[in-house]
Amino acid sequence: MPDDNLHENHRARMQARVERDGLESLAEHEALEYLLFLSIPRADTNELAHRLLRHFGDFCKVMEAEPAELMQVEGIGPKSARLIATVMSFSRYYELKKRKVRLTLNNAETAIAYVKPLFRGIQNEQLYLILLDDACRPMQDLRIAEGVPNRVTVDTRKLLRAVARTNSTCGILAHNHPTGLAVPSEADRLTTYRIMEVTAQLGFTIMDHIIIAGEDGCSMLNRGSLPEFRAGDSGLLQAASR
Repeated sequence: MPDDNLHENHRARMQARVERDGLESLAEHEALEYLLFLSIPRADTNELAHRLLRHFGDFCKVMEAEPAELMQVEGIGPKSARLIATVMSFSRYYELKKRKVRLTLNNAETAIAYVKPLFRGIQNEQLYLILLDDACRPMQDLRIAEGVPNRVTVDTRKLLRAVARTNSTCGILAHNHPTGLAVPSEADRLTTYRIMEVTAQLGFTIMDHIIIAGEDGCSMLNRGSLPEFRAGDSGLLQAASR
């Protein structure tokens, strides 16, 4: 009973502090401790919070971890792992819903801002095709590939079927570099060219390819790295030689 009262008093003091000064008043371990109150209603979560930070290195890496990774830390069960993962998922969902979907993606700055929320907290590399109408307004965010942190594989047949179901005639590719810089690689150029080649069968035009790494983003078009596709090109070999 004394331990229960101690924990309850500690939680009450932290709750009052958050209500008075906001979450930003908490240190990283305190923020995790406070979050874990929701999944561990009675036990002390302070040491567990420190354990998470030691394991992952910092607060952001804890929040971005997958449930299976979180459960590798002693004391983190399925309920706590789901709670932490859900917070990041809801944060991403909020950002996606908040953005202005009827804006025109006719410049790199606007396109980068539009696609950033898609990759918030995502550890694996993902590739999206943002389908646009004739006024360059987004119609659909189509995830066309997902892979390991530095590689994705595109199912071109699935891509063709998905694009064919829409009335879109142009779009912007976007993918993330979870462990690298927002700089296009040769593999990015080859993938871009291959998608240009495939979607051209439908009269579809790839207008740009945005690369996101954390808070940084770049436009392959603006960097002069976007491949030029022309009917009759010799495919990947020509793209590689550019």
